[in-house]
Amino acid sequence: MLRLGLKCSYEPEQLNDRLKYNPDIIELHLYEDDLFGEKRQLLENTISMLKTKGIQVFLHHPTKYHGSYLDINHEQEEDYLYFHLSTRILADICKTYSIQCVIHPHYILTRTCEINKENTENVRNEINKILSYGRNIFLWENSINGVFTAQNPNWFEEVVKPLNLPLTYDISHAFISFKGNNDLLINQIKQLDTHIQYFHVVDSEGKRHDGLPLGAGRIDWKPIIPYLLTRPYIYEIVLKDRTNASEMVDSHEYLLSMIE
Repeated sequence: MLRLGLKCSYEPEQLNDRLKYNPDIIELHLYEDDLFGEKRQLLENTISMLKTKGIQVFLHHPTKYHGSYLDINHEQEEDYLYFHLSTRILADICKTYSIQCVIHPHYILTRTCEINKENTENVRNEINKILSYGRNIFLWENSINGVFTAQNPNWFEEVVKPLNLPLTYDISHAFISFKGNNDLLINQIKQLDTHIQYFHVVDSEGKRHDGLPLGAGRIDWKPIIPYLLTRPYIYEIVLKDRTNASEMVDSHEYLLSMIE
């Protein structure tokens, strides 16, 4: 049976909303200051509480620092140092609570993640540094454009395979990278099957990052369902109201109806 995976911050209004649905999995989206002082303690208390309820917990590395998207090869030294400091802290937290953390090498297309030999080598080298903090802690997520994406024809052979990376596979990101081609999407899922440990499940029209509920986009879910039955995932829908997970839950019901 498909499990219910939901996403939120550890802000009480969001968290309490998710808990009322009795989820099997919760992914906690983190912000840049959540890893320090009282906020770190609150995070760790939240992880402990969720685990006592039998909920599988994943963390998501902060996406931004001082308002700018993080990039593993960031040209600004302070941003680069934050990337490494935050991953070291998250590695310690994950080891303490036996959980894993989703991480993006990059988000938006910048000069340092354009698809070329130099950037590919740099991304691979930087990922390798972070693997030294904990090989099985971080689950590396594909973006839409650039080196670490399905758009890169050499992504598997030049980055994923040589580093033997455990992946978070964002289905909508890949679908957009493939310009809405369902055949290319399912073929890549098959290729990456042994590397994908976790999915982000979300629909899309295949043109831009739209974060649609399942059934509202053009992704063909039937051939993907067998893969969702064998590993954890969360619904990463762009919500109208972050304190109301109904679009995620409706997406879960959509998949269940397809099985039935």
